[in-house]
Amino acid sequence: MAKKLTALVAGGGIGGLATAAALGRHGWDVTVYERQDALRAVGAGIYIWENGLLVLEALGAFEEATHGAFHGSHFEQRDNRGEIIESAPIAADKRLLTVPRSQLLHALHQACLRAGVNIVTRAEVTGATARGELLLSGGDVVAADLAVGVDGLWSRVRESLGLELSHEQTLEGALRTMIPARVGDFGPQDAGKYIECWNGTRRYLVTPVSDQETYLALTCLQSETEARAIPVNKALWSESFPQWAHLTERIGSSPVNWGVYSVIHCRQWSSGRTAILGDAAHAQTPNLGQGGGMAMQNGLALAVALKDVKDRRDIPAALEAWEQKERPLVDHCQRWASLYGEVTHLPDDVRSRVIRGAMSDAWIAGAVFRAANHVPTGTRNAH
Repeated sequence: MAKKLTALVAGGGIGGLATAAALGRHGWDVTVYERQDALRAVGAGIYIWENGLLVLEALGAFEEATHGAFHGSHFEQRDNRGEIIESAPIAADKRLLTVPRSQLLHALHQACLRAGVNIVTRAEVTGATARGELLLSGGDVVAADLAVGVDGLWSRVRESLGLELSHEQTLEGALRTMIPARVGDFGPQDAGKYIECWNGTRRYLVTPVSDQETYLALTCLQSETEARAIPVNKALWSESFPQWAHLTERIGSSPVNWGVYSVIHCRQWSSGRTAILGDAAHAQTPNLGQGGGMAMQNGLALAVALKDVKDRRDIPAALEAWEQKERPLVDHCQRWASLYGEVTHLPDDVRSRVIRGAMSDAWIAGAVFRAANHVPTGTRNAH
């Protein structure tokens, strides 16, 4: 009987666990190294478009990840007067669900356990080599046939391999939190929708994730110190978005996080037998809701690209082929997510005309939703 190939994954977040589960399901002996003392979701809610949902089905994590999820009928943008700029219906065959990040992470954790993945916590990865090795704090070195860095924006794996071309932080950031949901939060004109409201350089994104919780993202420029303050300046945000003052008043029952956006480009996604993916390789602004989806689909695609490899010497070529196939869509999604963010800097009336005109153009709408409507590698037989 052939010996199992071994893999090490740096990072126990959404992308890391999806990658580990996919490799485990394809016969690899996988160990995940997570620096925290337990697996914890960073953030509040998350959008999972059709591409991400197909990956969850392929990993056997769909039911648990989406139990009780909010399934919206429209994604709607509104201007500074509360009037609708664009209300786009979500096609029945192109699903969009929203869930708490913690629920998604838990479902992927369970998928890892079913696939025989070993998870080691309190293990900080400080670097990597092209020989499939991870360097741990304290000086230990662990080695395998394959190493994968899914260790976030400030990836030590990416840094140690010298793969980064650029890491740009945007002028805009977001306050993210969850609030308890209440009956009557949404009127007839709001029910069943994901709603994004604009006022100057500020945005207010309202996203139900279950019957019990609603995810809020309040975005502004990093230079707006009062708007990005924690604790949240409720009076300021209620003045900017009075129609949502009843939600703003509830902020504080859950943690509030502030962060600016990062866009990362790498000269390549692998070196020897070590690869990177997710934010470590291709971080993007959250404007298209594809950060998590991209990480999960590239993790699954990585496992598929390696499924027929029997000798570690063949891994570098397989990693190069994986990147050549998956990177064009990632680059496309990064560009369009950044482009969408540029409307932040337009006057309100101009922004409304630009968004309305752009989304009425079939070619532009197709480009914006290209990733969301993509069928990821390894998912065609997931149902």
